[in-house]
Amino acid sequence: GAGTPVTGRVAQLAADFGLRLFREAVRHRGDTNTIFAPHGATAVLVALQLATAGHGRHQLEVAMG
Repeated sequence: GAGTPVTGRVAQLAADFGLRLFREAVRHRGDTNTIFAPHGATAVLVALQLATAGHGRHQLEVAMG
């Protein structure tokens, strides 16, 4: 692979979360035009997860899988 197994797993988790987030956003918008950056949204949520603690962090971990 392109990196260590851990790096590959983290990348896969981030990609999976970004796609789930995109599908959820599109589902609520119907067939209208949608501009969405799953990678950007995932990066913000990962940074937020690293900056939080306690219950808030746990909620982010559960939501992000």
